[in-house]
Amino acid sequence: METQEDAYEGPEPDIELIQPEDFLPTRRFPHDARRMGIDHYTGLDGAWIGLAASLDSRKTSHRMLAVALLVIFVGSFALTLWGEFH
Repeated sequence: METQEDAYEGPEPDIELIQPEDFLPTRRFPHDARRMGIDHYTGLDGAWIGLAASLDSRKTSHRMLAVALLVIFVGSFALTLWGEFH
């Protein structure tokens, strides 16, 4: 017995197939980082770049976090230089 679904002989309906990229997170990384192959799977370097790329300069808390990170990185670099030359 033939059902209505089997009897349909018209053109194939336009179906939008799901692509694997649909399940990946949005790309917040700068173009230069993506060109070098750095993404959120890269490890610690990718995590730092992802964090910096996600900061919004309009928010006060994000600006304070950026200043704190800058102080931490420059401070550790300065202490390393001080230890080398002292």
